Amino acid sequence: MTQSRGQRTRHGARQHALQALYLYQLGGPDFAEMDAWVAEQSPDFDQVYFERLVGGIRGRTGELDALFEPYLDRPLNQIDLVERAILWIAAFELRYLPELDTPIILNEAVQLARDFGAGESYRYINGVLDRMARSLIERSASRERV
Repeated sequence: MTQSRGQRTRHGARQHALQALYLYQLGGPDFAEMDAWVAEQSPDFDQVYFERLVGGIRGRTGELDALFEPYLDRPLNQIDLVERAILWIAAFELRYLPELDTPIILNEAVQLARDFGAGESYRYINGVLDRMARSLIERSASRERV
């Protein structure tokens, strides 16, 4: 199955967002400097979507942690920095971008974990996000029924 240009460029935006969020956790450059760095990278990704992700995640990391933390099997401070960045991206998309399909969000997160994570981290990411997504869907459905 081939990806459309839109999917490929959004995937690239997620990859660059992962790199920026990883550097942020290491105490690297601030978000404005990261945005400038990303703008110099390969043009074959959706820079607007990158800015939407990083801009949306900026200032919400604690809130996003709270969304997936109940589904972790260890304390948050023991989560690998790459895994945490992937979880931030997917949690943001699941919570704030309802126009995106949940399976696409989960597949993209798993692919990022396969490409950038350690060993079997993609399985861990998939399990955490699957449980979190189900919970968000159940809460959303119960709100609609009220």
